Amino acid sequence: MRLMLLSFCLILEASACTAIEGERIVARDLAKTIPAFLAMEPESDFGPAPVPGVKRILSRSQLARFAAAREVVPQDLPESLCLERILAVLDPAVLLVKIEDAARELFPADRVRVEMLDYIRYPLPDGILNFRRSGVLGGAGRAFDSPLIWRGTLTTKAKRSLPVWVKAKVLLHRPCWSAKADLSAGTLVAEEQFERSMLWLNPFLAAADCAAPGEKTTRLRRSVRAGQPLLRSDLATIPPVRRGESVQASLEVASASLSFDAVAEMDGAEGQSVFIKRDGRRLRARVTGPGLVQVTPGSSK
Repeated sequence: MRLMLLSFCLILEASACTAIEGERIVARDLAKTIPAFLAMEPESDFGPAPVPGVKRILSRSQLARFAAAREVVPQDLPESLCLERILAVLDPAVLLVKIEDAARELFPADRVRVEMLDYIRYPLPDGILNFRRSGVLGGAGRAFDSPLIWRGTLTTKAKRSLPVWVKAKVLLHRPCWSAKADLSAGTLVAEEQFERSMLWLNPFLAAADCAAPGEKTTRLRRSVRAGQPLLRSDLATIPPVRRGESVQASLEVASASLSFDAVAEMDGAEGQSVFIKRDGRRLRARVTGPGLVQVTPGSSK
């Protein structure tokens, strides 16, 4: 039993590695284990550090060459020296602050609240965290406060970028308008049909795209139940000229102006070209306002 315990301790000692911070192996790193390297300039460079998560073993002959290069003759060099980068799991409190800062930068006019649910737990080297709008994944959640994945980067001192991620609810305090009663598809939207309330919602989600009634003349694309918030996707703008409806057409000819009734053959927004029909003749016209068009000369078919 004693022999087994001794063997186990020797294995642990052999597998222990000296932790280094930077992207290069310097004298102060080696001096942690080999006091003779204290005689050198602390920043004396001995080559690249191991990649994060990978151990590098320096042999006795390599250590001797390092020492000789700086005219140091150390005594009792070890048979080998294991080096590895200092790695640590990211502090969730630091991640939370970074996500909050990124959200406030994107939405400076809003109150922001972040609820972090999960995060990368793989050990990483020291570096600077950065989260950009392009790193946001998801957006298909049906609830206003559904979580999303926000990918970012950790940049080391050597400008190496490593991927990081956070799963969180990023919430803004914004107004929404909920229906006072059930409304069927096709209903003209009026402000008095809705009541305003403030909600915490995730601005990156399609489900949180609240709309204000009365901004434009609109109708409902689909039914909205009582208490259900009004979304932009629920609304369809009513064009000033609609297919099958009567329009007032005008035609400028020389110094004369003619005006007559016609029927629109297609929907049209202001400024768009549409076809209208008058006494069996098809004319091209430009929409100038609600129910108003101006005929293009020579467009009769």
